Amino acid sequence: MELHEILDPTGAGEQGQDTALAPRTRTLRGATLGLLDNGKPNGAALLEEFARQLRERHGVGEVLMFTKPYFGTPVEPTQTQRIFQECDFAITAIGD
Repeated sequence: MELHEILDPTGAGEQGQDTALAPRTRTLRGATLGLLDNGKPNGAALLEEFARQLRERHGVGEVLMFTKPYFGTPVEPTQTQRIFQECDFAITAIGD
């Protein structure tokens, strides 16, 4: 999958910008899950529990954990590109 752009979830995008949802994964069975931890306390624990539940309930395959170097900065483009290349879907969470 090629990275085209990342949408701003705050709704501060340009007027008239296409904000159509990405196509949904048909099944999670065997899919590779990417977890993006923002580095705050308990974020990784929350994401690991999500992964456990998704494996148990939906047969998710491999789980890859990615961690931002510092919670106060945006995710690095190289890290985002790795997630797109190596994962079928991803979840991020904020801990504290």
